[in-house]
Amino acid sequence: MTQQAKVDEKKLEAIAKAIQNLEFGEVNITIQDGVIVQINRLEKQRFPQKK
Repeated sequence: MTQQAKVDEKKLEAIAKAIQNLEFGEVNITIQDGVIVQINRLEKQRFPQKK
C-alpha cells in the first residue's frame, strides 16, 4: 500500500536550493521511514579540453 508523504515547505525549499544553479552533479535525498532526513549535493566542475 502506498502512503502519501507530507513534505514540509522548509524541506522543499532545501531541495530547490540544492538543485539551483547546478550544472553538473547530483542531489541525493535520503529518506527513512517515509521522512526526508538528509539532502546531499555533489557538484562537479568540468573544464574544456584543449586539442
